[in-house]
Amino acid sequence: MEIQETHLKAVREKNGRLKTYENHESNDFIAEEDVIGFDSNVLVDMVNSSEFQEDLKAMVTFGTLKIYATELALGEARHVLIKKKDYSPQEATNGLLKVMNDFSIEKVIHTDEGDRLGEDWVNFIKKRMRIKKFSTFPNDCKILSNLFYQKKINIYFTEDRELKRAVDILKLKIRVKIMTEASRISEKKVKDFFREMNKSFYKKRKPF
Repeated sequence: MEIQETHLKAVREKNGRLKTYENHESNDFIAEEDVIGFDSNVLVDMVNSSEFQEDLKAMVTFGTLKIYATELALGEARHVLIKKKDYSPQEATNGLLKVMNDFSIEKVIHTDEGDRLGEDWVNFIKKRMRIKKFSTFPNDCKILSNLFYQKKINIYFTEDRELKRAVDILKLKIRVKIMTEASRISEKKVKDFFREMNKSFYKKRKPF
């Protein structure tokens, strides 16, 4: 199958300054508009971190048709914000409503058919890979299956690498984008900075 390549650039204004975002990727999917889904951890970090939001905004700038999150993902995100991030119930609700508005996220209601598909995925996957976070994995699959079944998403943003492995095993036509957790963004950017510096240094060095 022919590999599709895209290299896109956009300029957005933030606090009176222009910021350039670039995106380059290649895949063997037929070129189409992006229909995106978010998992609950991504929603949590969107509310909890403006830096995470900016990184995510850079990734959904190009060719996005729709963005979706299910009622279960939103409910789990609200629970985490309250229980683990010290938000009041109202603050958590308001935070989620704000990011849904800012990113034009549409809520998806779970259906019996979508949930059953997720359960089938779990039964199939658990025979083929070791699942470390099995307590949360069934709900993760139901969130993804409802987005796939109802809205035909072709991109899914998550912080869970096990879910990416599951999608690969299921051979779903979904590109899984692994986001860096908000608490590790600054650390990752520092590492990436020094990694690029080292690459540049060794390129400039002349051979003996």
